[in-house]
Amino acid sequence: MDDVKAITDIAKRVFLKDGYHAPIIFAKGTTGKVAIQLANFGATASERELDMLNAGTWLACTQNVGELDLIVFVNEAWMSRNPEVLPSLDPKRIEVLLINSLDARTQEERLLSFDVIRDPNGHVRDLKRSDLPESGHPKGKLLPAFQKGYQIVSPVHN
Repeated sequence: MDDVKAITDIAKRVFLKDGYHAPIIFAKGTTGKVAIQLANFGATASERELDMLNAGTWLACTQNVGELDLIVFVNEAWMSRNPEVLPSLDPKRIEVLLINSLDARTQEERLLSFDVIRDPNGHVRDLKRSDLPESGHPKGKLLPAFQKGYQIVSPVHN
C-alpha cells in the first residue's frame, strides 16, 4: 500500500474520531521510519519553518532513519478560497486537514486537502476532499526545511 495513502487513511480516522489532528511528521528512510508529533508549531510562517528545520535536525541526531526517502506532514489549518486574502483575514475561510508529502529524492511535492464539515455543536461530521487546482505543483518551505535540518546532521553521500 502506498505510504501516503496509508498515512492519509489513518489521519482521516484520527480527525473524525478526535475532532482535531496534532501536527505530525512521518519520515521514511533507507533504514527505518518514524512519526514525530510537534508539541509546538510556530504561529508565523518563519517560526513554522524553523520548527521543521529543528525537527529534522532532532530526528537525525536521535532516531536516524538513513537516507530520507519520504517526508509526510499532517496538520490542520485554515484555508482561503481567495488567493489574495490571508486565511486569518478571510471571513469565509474553511478548516482543512492537510497531508503534504515530499519525495526526498526527486523533490516532488504532493498536497491533499480535506474540508472539515462540522455539525452545529462543533463535532466533526465528515471530511470532504477539497478541490485544489490541478495546475502546477505545490512548493512549500516546510518539508524542504525538515529535509535540510536532517541533512545538516546526516548528509547524503551519493
